[in-house]
Amino acid sequence: SVEAKLVSTPMDLVEWKYQGDKFHCSLNQQVENFGQVSFIADAGENLMLKVKPMRPVVQFQSAGLYLQDGPWVVTPKQTSLSPGNQVSPSEVRFTQAVDALLDGMTAGQWARVAMIYQNSNTPVDLLLSSVNMAPALADFTRCRSRLPAMSYKQARDLVFQFDLGQRTVSTEQKETLRNLAEYIRLDSSVNQVLIDGHTDNVGSKLGNIQVSKVRADDVASFLREAGVKDGLIQIRAHGSRYPIANNDTAKGQSLNRRVTVRVMRAGNNDESRVQ
Repeated sequence: SVEAKLVSTPMDLVEWKYQGDKFHCSLNQQVENFGQVSFIADAGENLMLKVKPMRPVVQFQSAGLYLQDGPWVVTPKQTSLSPGNQVSPSEVRFTQAVDALLDGMTAGQWARVAMIYQNSNTPVDLLLSSVNMAPALADFTRCRSRLPAMSYKQARDLVFQFDLGQRTVSTEQKETLRNLAEYIRLDSSVNQVLIDGHTDNVGSKLGNIQVSKVRADDVASFLREAGVKDGLIQIRAHGSRYPIANNDTAKGQSLNRRVTVRVMRAGNNDESRVQ
């Protein structure tokens, strides 16, 4: 097999840097003559490792993530963790087993990213030392522990289904609403929370409007209890007026018995404020 080209920062120059805010945390190392490697934690997402070479690579044939003992161990062991995905010519992302990698590095092991480029016969082994990692890692861990459980993408449109005769939110739905409230409290750009109640077509039109209002009110009151400002909340009860499925089947009726919650923000409502 072809001997891999080793890339790493000399141990005395290894520097890990932390950056973070309410929705995003990163732990970065600039690797000499290679580029940047970052652990990325975003609200509502799994921990990710991002590898960005300075010079864009035409195409990765493969990339693998390994944990291995530091160079001082006489017979070093290594563990294969996960394959990576190329997102662009200049970026590979690992999204599986990255927590295990960070745990290993916290305990003093090193990381190895093994890359094979399609336009080159020489594999590249990127060695990441855990030396001098502790201070920045402590900040990164603290930042991660404070991230909300939801991202804006997850929070902006939620649908709560209701069983026949169910008028208040279930335990499971309360958990989702608690996470939603946490997101709304943290994102100061949220300016409206629209709550819409809908029913199936069983019963009278007036009765259905009443039932849809009771359900929407219950969702709203739970959000208020969880700290969402009353001034943000708007409630509408539509009864059976806007079905999203055929009411002739039990399945369709079940889909129509719903309360939707839409989170609106000032300015751009598409992407998370923090990239």
